[in-house]
Amino acid sequence: MTQLELDLKQLCAQAPFRRFLLQIVRMSGITTPTAGAGETLPYREGQRSLGLEILREAARGLPRRATAEQMLALVLASEANLKETDDDHRESEHERDRNG
Repeated sequence: MTQLELDLKQLCAQAPFRRFLLQIVRMSGITTPTAGAGETLPYREGQRSLGLEILREAARGLPRRATAEQMLALVLASEANLKETDDDHRESEHERDRNG
């Protein structure tokens, strides 16, 4: 395993890095259809392409050289877990406020 792959493996294990990748996914429009984009189609396709390339590179830190799609699934699963954690945290704060 190369130093880059070892570095990416450490990064992929950290929630802040997965949140960063989630922001890349959002900004690049990977999950947004480009149908009907008209004049902006080349620009939007370029954004998506760069976002996918970043995910492909990050996927080198996952076991067995995972694909960009597997990295995307990991990032989106992390987002779901983050939302659940945030909701649980808010509920705990609310209960603390109620109980004094």
